[in-house]
Amino acid sequence: MCLARPGGPPQHPRACARPAARPGGVPSPVVNPTEDWLTRADGLAERLRALRTRAGLSGKALAEATGWPASKVSRLEHGRQMPTPADLHEWVRACAADAEAADALVELHQEAQTVHNSWRRRMRGGQVAVQSGYNRLVRDSTLHRNFATAVIPGLLQTPDYARHILAEVADFQGLDPHDAAEAAATRMQRQQALYDPAKRFEFLLAEPALRWLVATAEVMRGQLDRLQTVIRAPNIRFGILPLGVPLTVTPENSFCLFDDIAIVESFIGETIYRGDEAAAYARVMDRLWADAVEGDAARHLIIRAAEQLP
Repeated sequence: MCLARPGGPPQHPRACARPAARPGGVPSPVVNPTEDWLTRADGLAERLRALRTRAGLSGKALAEATGWPASKVSRLEHGRQMPTPADLHEWVRACAADAEAADALVELHQEAQTVHNSWRRRMRGGQVAVQSGYNRLVRDSTLHRNFATAVIPGLLQTPDYARHILAEVADFQGLDPHDAAEAAATRMQRQQALYDPAKRFEFLLAEPALRWLVATAEVMRGQLDRLQTVIRAPNIRFGILPLGVPLTVTPENSFCLFDDIAIVESFIGETIYRGDEAAAYARVMDRLWADAVEGDAARHLIIRAAEQLP
């Protein structure tokens, strides 16, 4: 999850994370909403495989007809890669299918631009698998942009703050209370990405995220101190949207952007956006930055919030 509330981060749509262990050592399934959608009955991957089969082509023959590596054909048929519209038209051409088949595939592809997955399903094996999936998402992206309305982003959290937030999630979702500590430790592993000079990060916080006591005052004090340290990194852009300033756009909810993927969370689940819908969130982020303060002005707001803790 982007902000750890109400649940852990989403899994990378193009990759599965390592499963968490259920009691007794049995791995729990890691849910990849995009792969599940692609491989559902009559889903896009199934349709592609059916077209190839009806055309009497082997996977190797289709790869030769399209000029693709055979591994790409396999990934598309097994839902491990999201096809582009150009991929779909090339597949239809190679299979000598009609325009109606192409239109049906494109329509399914448009549906795949938005995938929703409930926390109930994502957390069947606890929060560790969810956190591992999010670690993979951070590792595989180059640009991470995060707008937070209420909670400090996971990449900037202290261990104590993360445990408090994830304990609340465990309670809300009816999970084992011990789940939070292990999930927090997994989340902390993600922060190694902050020291990768090839990656860029943008963190924009609404001022209430500094002030609401989502943990004890002592934990909040440590968290605010951590912010003052980490925001000095050269690959991090950090800003605060102050209270009492005119806004260009109303910040209706928190969201994360990972390259060209946007993720929005609610109390019941997460929604993954691509294409034009993800681009809309990028535009919102740009507009929010126009009203934010950075540098010394942002640091002053952090210090003031810490000084006013009870």
